[in-house]
Amino acid sequence: MAEASHLVAVGLAVGAALASASSNLCVRQGTDSGTTEDAIFVVSIVNVAVLLPVVALRYYPTYGLTRLSLVSFAVAGILGTLIGRALNFVSIDKIGASRTAPIVASWALISTVLGVVFLDETLSAVHGVGIVLVVGGVAVIAWLTSNDNPEDLPRRELLVGILVPFGAAVAIGWEPIFANVGFDEGTPPLVGLAVKSVAAALGFGLYLWWDDNLPDRSVLRGTNARWFVLAGLLNTAFLLGYYVALSIAPVNVVSPIIVTNTLFVVVLAALFMPQRLERVTWGLFTAAAVVVAGVLLITAFG
Repeated sequence: MAEASHLVAVGLAVGAALASASSNLCVRQGTDSGTTEDAIFVVSIVNVAVLLPVVALRYYPTYGLTRLSLVSFAVAGILGTLIGRALNFVSIDKIGASRTAPIVASWALISTVLGVVFLDETLSAVHGVGIVLVVGGVAVIAWLTSNDNPEDLPRRELLVGILVPFGAAVAIGWEPIFANVGFDEGTPPLVGLAVKSVAAALGFGLYLWWDDNLPDRSVLRGTNARWFVLAGLLNTAFLLGYYVALSIAPVNVVSPIIVTNTLFVVVLAALFMPQRLERVTWGLFTAAAVVVAGVLLITAFG
């Protein structure tokens, strides 16, 4: 029975990885004529619109939330789902999805280090090999990006563009630390996911209100809006597949499969994206594969 559930989890995780990669490419396509702010707003709203009713019906009337888990998942949502997503989308707009995804994948390295510092976890020799691979692969991608300059950006703007996905990796790397606190309280994963999504949407909505930049209905018009809605639906499918897989199989079974979304991004970008938006080279593909190999080692032996 356990093996059967693992097979289901593997299928869900593969589907989630593919959905995540496709979502990133939809964001890339949409921000070609739309804004990053609109992308974040639409994706966040779609997440909440789909996830909240599902969770509300599935776990009614008790949701397994405590004050500590509620706060923990809300903080995880602000860090990973809001800040991490915002920086990820900005980077996709600046340097492309195929270059952003491998760098952001280094969140696993950040999370591992934070786990050692705050959760008394330990590092093994296998972790060390994984860390070397991640750092080496990311360094090559940063070097390739600075030399290729896919958007012909000024040097200073290019440097900022390269640093942004590292910021996304740090924000996303913090998310599991807080999410684990919520899980330890006994809160179901999907309930935690809903709290994270609502916190992210509210946080970004409040930021736009404070900046007097709340979008109106026009945000849902035009071709770019369709790409953002599709990105939101695909991102929601990713989140559901990922968290349902985690509920029926161990992390070391699910997470290594999820990180293959990095390779899906690169391959799909090479096959379907215009070259002016995504310049995929064999060097980039190889470096991305090295990063994925490193992340696999870090997560599988975590």
